[in-house]
Amino acid sequence: MKAGNYQRLRELAGQQGADIFGVAATEKLAKYIDPEIAEAASQMPHIISIGIRLQKSVLNTLTDAPNQIYKTHYRQVNSTLDHVTHELARYIQSEGYQAMPIAASFTIDWDKQTAHLSHRHAALEAGLGFWGRNNLLVHPQFGAGVRLSSVFTDMPLVDDEPIPNDCGECTACMIACPAEAINENGFDFDKCYAQVKAFSKRKNYSLYICGLCVKACANARG
Repeated sequence: MKAGNYQRLRELAGQQGADIFGVAATEKLAKYIDPEIAEAASQMPHIISIGIRLQKSVLNTLTDAPNQIYKTHYRQVNSTLDHVTHELARYIQSEGYQAMPIAASFTIDWDKQTAHLSHRHAALEAGLGFWGRNNLLVHPQFGAGVRLSSVFTDMPLVDDEPIPNDCGECTACMIACPAEAINENGFDFDKCYAQVKAFSKRKNYSLYICGLCVKACANARG
């Protein structure tokens, strides 16, 4: 039953536009769940994690800052992710189970850059990638060039396992970072945040995005 449910949801996610799919145990991610939904989430033992690959043709237009085509593509992919998680939740509910889709990009605390759930950590536990030097999930094939979203559910499912990979000798994101926020000693959140905040004020971008380390990582992975 669990395996059958998993396969049906994976197929549905793919039909709706998802490129990657996995499932994590909710209990492993308790500290990454916002208090607003914590009680409801505790009644749903699984988190479905999905991802959509960013188009490299768009990423490769980036030079030293985010641009308008990246901004619009970023929004398009987030919108598609929200559609996929909505459809998964609709299906799960129609089968008699609970489901709570979490928006791909919705910030609750701007200073801490937190949301209802850390999609990156959910994807990490769901085996969709490993933790990169750039503080992002790195997919083995697509690198950091993916956007993510999640669905809590109590539908019986098989949980995936994290993968043991790491960045190895790759330093592509370190070289690409305009804020020098990525180094051998770790990731400097404050430097990164200050940079994307500065970018958001250029040409009315209004989004806290950069994309330069994402581009470098995606290209390094092929």
